[in-house]
Amino acid sequence: DEEEDVTVTSNIEKSLDDLEEMLQELQHIFQNTKGALNQALPYSGAFERAAALELTFGELVTASRSSLGNDHHILLSRCRRMHLDSIELVLSKCSDFLTEKQSVELMARFLPTVQMLLESQKRRLGSHHTHVAATYHDFSMGIQSLLSLSSRRLLSLKLEGMGSLEECSMMELYCRREKERIERLYPRDVEEILEMVK
Repeated sequence: DEEEDVTVTSNIEKSLDDLEEMLQELQHIFQNTKGALNQALPYSGAFERAAALELTFGELVTASRSSLGNDHHILLSRCRRMHLDSIELVLSKCSDFLTEKQSVELMARFLPTVQMLLESQKRRLGSHHTHVAATYHDFSMGIQSLLSLSSRRLLSLKLEGMGSLEECSMMELYCRREKERIERLYPRDVEEILEMVK
């Protein structure tokens, strides 16, 4: 039913808008408390919020996949991108609060999300787009990270084309090379040029 589809997408969009606002607020908090050890208490509270937000994004991806019935829906791509951003925020700004096991589990949630986002972006944008290059970079870094933290956990994800450590290493190299290939297609200041055109 078309009306039901519109309601589903509207609800997902509203959820994404609300969560994106929370993510931006947290990014602002972390940016302003960078290196301020005397602000450890509010920083710790922000860590709890960032960790909860990451889990919420993960749940929204799962619920949206079910509701939309299309793994490559544009809203799922947006949701996956923000899920990755929330994981990166926790890993980069809250590492002092994370155990190694928590870091491993964050990366274990990161990799399936980035793999699906990459597939969706390639279908929609083609294989030469700068967003695809950025996602290849994320995928490469995620594989590197989990290879060094817990290769056993990496293999347990059973990601497509990554059934052995050798295949994981080959995928990481492929992603890195694809990112470099795409970057060579564009002038170095392409992002600045695109910003000026907006």
